[in-house]
Amino acid sequence: MIISRKTLGRASALLAALTLLILLSGCSVFDRFFGGDTTAAPVSTEGPSDESTPEPGADTTEPGQSSDTLPPVTLPPDTTGGFISVTDPPVIHYYPDPLTGLKVTFDASRVRPVAISVDNISAATPQSGIALADIVIECMVENGISRLILITNKYEGNTEVFGPVRSVRDYMVSLSAAFGTLLVGAGYSPTGYTSITENAIDYIDGVHDRYAMSGFFRDPVRYEKSGYEHSLMITGQGIKALAAHNNYSLAANVREVFRFSDSAAIAGSDATHAVLTYSSYQQVQLIYSRKENAYYRYQYGTKAHIDAASGEQLSFTNVFILFADSAPIEGDTEGRITVEVTGTGSGYYLCGGKYIPITWTRAGFSSPFSFTSDSGSFGVAAGKTFIAVVDSKLKDTSSIVLNYKMN
Repeated sequence: MIISRKTLGRASALLAALTLLILLSGCSVFDRFFGGDTTAAPVSTEGPSDESTPEPGADTTEPGQSSDTLPPVTLPPDTTGGFISVTDPPVIHYYPDPLTGLKVTFDASRVRPVAISVDNISAATPQSGIALADIVIECMVENGISRLILITNKYEGNTEVFGPVRSVRDYMVSLSAAFGTLLVGAGYSPTGYTSITENAIDYIDGVHDRYAMSGFFRDPVRYEKSGYEHSLMITGQGIKALAAHNNYSLAANVREVFRFSDSAAIAGSDATHAVLTYSSYQQVQLIYSRKENAYYRYQYGTKAHIDAASGEQLSFTNVFILFADSAPIEGDTEGRITVEVTGTGSGYYLCGGKYIPITWTRAGFSSPFSFTSDSGSFGVAAGKTFIAVVDSKLKDTSSIVLNYKMN
């Protein structure tokens, strides 16, 4: 076959152009035309030689040098299918807690709070679970000793333990009912039993309930230290189990007893160190911390009131001192007392190192509290609350001091 000089010239020109294109692209003829890998070469796993290592912070490109000549970099494999996946952060919903006014991550308005009657003699301290209480009520029983009512909606986990649990009195039943609670205790006084039955109170009883030991238990350490009657405990799971046994609902539209306010500062007199001498046996001190904006609780004189489970000292944003008429029950051989916690009475509200005189009102046995000051209703700060129910005879005496000064 004879190829003309003209044809050879065209072929030579085409070959020259192709060679120039290959040189400019930096690819071999084989790679370009026969499907060779066109991705950047993988970076060697061996470190560069000392001579080729740039000084720390040095520019790896000489001035005027094209970045195309930099060492190739291996990209991580694409697992997105060519699409970038963007995941929105989870949305956390917050709900107002009707007991504290604080924001919580569960709808506390649908959780029925419990009221637990807790032993408060010195031998029973430190108690367990008291720091979980959103509201703590202290009231006197017989022989100059006090008892605590812990009100909380935080019993849903597997670790809560409360106690030692003790029996209830009629006024304790009424105080608990003011907050729409499920009552938990260990027996009752005669008038306490009457109050429970006549008012159809839902009551988890650690003494008379035939299912009691499926929720209650005896703490062996407390049993050894303080005796049988000061050792009965209950768990959060136990509360739920016994509620189910007795067909007590744990879901409710919870009433809001306090009117919480973002600007609850009160323009009252100083109350930075309250001393409540209930009896010769029980004296409580509430010392205000400006740093924490809370009152820390001490009892039996100077003993910090500590939660045995958490080691936390009890502290409260709000303190209510409610004066109530008290008297011995005639003919009661145990020396039990009656306390009038319905109707109207006087008291004090302490918050932020200040206090104001208040009036409390309750229409009936299960009615909520209503609190007013001289200027009408007032806002309560969001946070935990301590309510001291004090014999009216102690008002305006040296037993109640709201701004104690050391001599």
